[in-house]
Amino acid sequence: MELKVEEVDKVRRKLLIKVPEDVVSKKVKQSYQQMNQQVKMPGFRPGKIPMTILEKQVPLESMTQLWQDLMQEYYEKALEECGIIPAGPPEIDHDEIKGVKKDEPFTFSVLVDIKPDTKYKDYKGMKFEKYEHSVTEAELQSSIDKHLEQFGTFEIIEGETGAEAGDFLLMDFEGSFEGDPLENGIAKDYRVKVGEKKMIPGFEDQLIGHKSGEEFDIKVMLPQDWNNKVRRVSMPIPGKDKDVNRDVADFKVKIKEIKKQVLPELTDELVQGQGEDSVKAFKSKLKAQIQGMKDQTEEMKIKQDIFDKLVDANDVTAPESMVKQEIKFMIEGAKFQITQSGMSLEDSGFDEEQAAKEWQVRATHNAKGYLILDGIANQENLHVSQDDMDEEYGRLAQETGKKVDVVKERLFANAENMNQTTQRVRGQKTLNFIYSHCEFEYVRPDKNKAEAKNESSEKSDQGEKKQ
Repeated sequence: MELKVEEVDKVRRKLLIKVPEDVVSKKVKQSYQQMNQQVKMPGFRPGKIPMTILEKQVPLESMTQLWQDLMQEYYEKALEECGIIPAGPPEIDHDEIKGVKKDEPFTFSVLVDIKPDTKYKDYKGMKFEKYEHSVTEAELQSSIDKHLEQFGTFEIIEGETGAEAGDFLLMDFEGSFEGDPLENGIAKDYRVKVGEKKMIPGFEDQLIGHKSGEEFDIKVMLPQDWNNKVRRVSMPIPGKDKDVNRDVADFKVKIKEIKKQVLPELTDELVQGQGEDSVKAFKSKLKAQIQGMKDQTEEMKIKQDIFDKLVDANDVTAPESMVKQEIKFMIEGAKFQITQSGMSLEDSGFDEEQAAKEWQVRATHNAKGYLILDGIANQENLHVSQDDMDEEYGRLAQETGKKVDVVKERLFANAENMNQTTQRVRGQKTLNFIYSHCEFEYVRPDKNKAEAKNESSEKSDQGEKKQ
């Protein structure tokens, strides 16, 4: 094999690869021999078709699998010889398949992006504020109420009592925009829990206070792109001004029934039926779960800050292939979320081309971050273990609702997805490493500070009154 490497730019190389004549001849001969056994041609028995006739029927240029296999084999040999670690899939010049001959060398070229050979520093000892979140009594009670809902009963509310947050309503409504009926804006005997926020923002808030049997009007601002069948899945384009001219819809509403859910008392007997020892133990468990979620959210926020700070602090060029890969990954993720919601892609109005344009900046940012994390992993000798991958298989299985074996089989069947998954796991492991070496200033959230300030103020006022 002859190999020549040309530098296109800082992160792109062109590999000129020449496959020896004897290798080409051998591969071509083997392909025709195999084909001779499979092709059926009138007047000839299988395997007895003259080579000259077979070559006329099946010219070399049409044997794409042969040339693709040959290019893949020698591309990998070329990478091994020159020591290049590709940052993404290669771009192979398939035009060079034209004019190939069985008794001549086969030459082709490959464009490949490479990872920058950069040494990173200042990623240890990064300083961040870390909020010490606590679980409020209201949050604990809300979690308890959600648990008790499965044991609750309902009572119909009549008379002069208006709807409150948490009530269940049966209602009719008719929506219109500028006098025309609103698509999917009419319903009979529609059930909604006030405050669950499953309707257009602002709609449920305006139900509060209205009584059973009452008819009234509601005005709400429609979501952007409401005139599609459903709102498009999109992300804001950085720097683009938000559209403040929002369309307002009118709804005529009639409440037909109000039900209030009556929750049972939280007793030892009730929680013991759910496998808990006592109310005290149950509350303690719930509080620990809420605290764990808050701590996890805070950790994820800091890790995102670490990622962004690394990108801002390092001048790294993101290879085009990596950016394209990231956009593809983001689009596939969005499509998965849409289908998981039970909606078809067609009805969602999701536009892949538009999404690719909108996500270009974010994808470039992410690609730079992945490169930096990969470089730090090399410096710190961080590798993905089998335990790391097993944990990821389990997470993906839980996320997709598939069995672990099915997840593994699908990943192994697609080299690109497997590589993407492995790189993501390694990047997360690197983020965990950097996070473990951060310096934190522990602070209380502003909300807690405000509550503490109010408590102090109230105590001060009470003290003055006593005096």
